[in-house]
Amino acid sequence: MTTKTIETYLKDHHAGSAAGLDAFRRVAAGHGDSEVRSKVGRMAYDVAEDQRSLETIMAAFDIKPSQLKDLPARAAEKVARLKLNERVTQRSPLSDVDELEGLAAAVHVKSLGWRILLEVDDDRLDKSKLEDLLKRAREQENELEELRLKQAPKLTQS
Repeated sequence: MTTKTIETYLKDHHAGSAAGLDAFRRVAAGHGDSEVRSKVGRMAYDVAEDQRSLETIMAAFDIKPSQLKDLPARAAEKVARLKLNERVTQRSPLSDVDELEGLAAAVHVKSLGWRILLEVDDDRLDKSKLEDLLKRAREQENELEELRLKQAPKLTQS
């Protein structure tokens, strides 16, 4: 039997992963720095694997992703792109910084999700797999932080 609480929690994280995966793919395709595009592109593959792992966890609880949550989350990710960054006709250097901060925040939330699931006492949760997922999320956080800090000079570009 699945409680409504964990069902809601897992569906919410799936919605976040749907939006996050879209963001990773967008940054991999359009970031102003080729190193970022390459590394984020590789991470996008891992993020897609993480989403499949989440879906496996959800299936163990007989929970299906909610389109009512996933679609608005994905739409919100697209709307967030529309914010003004001082430039109308060309990409702002600030976008390169903002995008990496957004990805880092998304991965941090994913890390928090894996971490709390490790504390749930339920045989349907594969603790070894959760440990691996948490380790990968933390590696992604570290890599994104390194990429983000390399963007600092862009804050003084006009």
